[in-house]
Amino acid sequence: MTPFLYCKKAELLDPKGGPPARAAVSIGAIGGLLITLPREVQCPVRVPVDIRFYDPIQGLVRCRCRLSSPLVSGSMRSYRCEVLEQLTQIQRREDIKVTLSVMVSVDYEGMYYPAAIQNLSAGGVFLVSSLVAMAGEQLSFNFDREGISIPLTAEILRVELQVNNNGRSAYGYGCRFINLPPNYEAQLRSYVFQEARLFYRGKKPKDDD
Repeated sequence: MTPFLYCKKAELLDPKGGPPARAAVSIGAIGGLLITLPREVQCPVRVPVDIRFYDPIQGLVRCRCRLSSPLVSGSMRSYRCEVLEQLTQIQRREDIKVTLSVMVSVDYEGMYYPAAIQNLSAGGVFLVSSLVAMAGEQLSFNFDREGISIPLTAEILRVELQVNNNGRSAYGYGCRFINLPPNYEAQLRSYVFQEARLFYRGKKPKDDD
């Protein structure tokens, strides 16, 4: 019903409200969706279960599914997964936004300025900096985080004047990413989804010191 051709991660939800079971998602050799979990996780077979998919295209999608044909391989067990119904789509890919406190060096017209990332999505970023720029202009920076380094170019969509606790003024820039190659976009999506996963599990994402 709902294709998840590019999805790699999911969580099997506990109907009693317990912690979800993390699962890998793949496409079987003869087609069809496969869900793989640790062998010790007991999954109901041929009865409806709720699974939350972390899909790079559709976002966080909760579906009612039916698992069948369990196959054990070492410490893991795979199931064929039939999607019966889409229950919720919490956010589209572009809307999944995580709050951060990460400093970057922004290239603006050949000059570099310190800027703080306040929030980030796969489609854009909100930066705060002392540099003065206008809507329609572009800012470039590298996003280095947890083993990844992604060169980003952001077009400014809106500008907000801000005043910090010391009474100093700064500017907030709501931006959208442009000219982002697919391989870097995939890395950024993966990072955003990982941070979103921590949020939905009630853990605060790590911030820079």
